Amino acid sequence: MTVLRQANAGQSAALTAGWARASGTLLGYLSADDRLRPGALAAMAQALVDAPEAVLAYPDFGLIDASSSPTGIVTPPDYDEDLLIRDLHCLPGPGALFRRDAYERAGPWDATLRQVPDLDFFLRLALLGPFVRVPQVLADYRKHAGAATYRPASADRADEPLRVVERYFRRPDLPERVQRRARAATANALLLSAVMHGTSRRSWLAVRRFVRAGLTSPATLCTRKTVGYVGRSIAAQAGRWR
Repeated sequence: MTVLRQANAGQSAALTAGWARASGTLLGYLSADDRLRPGALAAMAQALVDAPEAVLAYPDFGLIDASSSPTGIVTPPDYDEDLLIRDLHCLPGPGALFRRDAYERAGPWDATLRQVPDLDFFLRLALLGPFVRVPQVLADYRKHAGAATYRPASADRADEPLRVVERYFRRPDLPERVQRRARAATANALLLSAVMHGTSRRSWLAVRRFVRAGLTSPATLCTRKTVGYVGRSIAAQAGRWR
């Protein structure tokens, strides 16, 4: 095992440095709070052998709390291009592996992104081939209040989803089937930004993003996901006044 150390420049910079030193044909990563289960790497590698057209494999995973006690199981949906590109459903969780050659063609993680660099990368990677889900619980995701995912996001970071989507749909090489998803994807990016602003207690910005999402694609507001987003924002605002 090789251990690399560098000044803290964010997750994307750290992963890029690590993958540049890696020698294998498959790449992956694991956040400090998470863990792999026995046999995970072998199962993920075999899934990519069995699906040569796929560029990434991802497993089901468990949820654990701060003391490593199990709290549930996450069964992500099978890969669907619509879920990723239109709905911005970032399917892969802990334990995912992807092909080095696809990574090199897609390009590294964007070090300017601190909130959704994985979404940006997966959108680019999916242009090169499908993902494949492995229906086995092969990793654990640690969910606790101190995790970066659950900390308030700055206004700039909360708007990252919108910037990622706008840049993505400016690409000149997008197939027509992908281009047709631009309006819905933009609306979902606005919704995601809205909930980040809302849970970070910037209610006015959250309302503005929700309104823009509705004007961009009214149908987007009539989904269970949107109801969940609104609920999370309201709960965060309610907590502000306790």
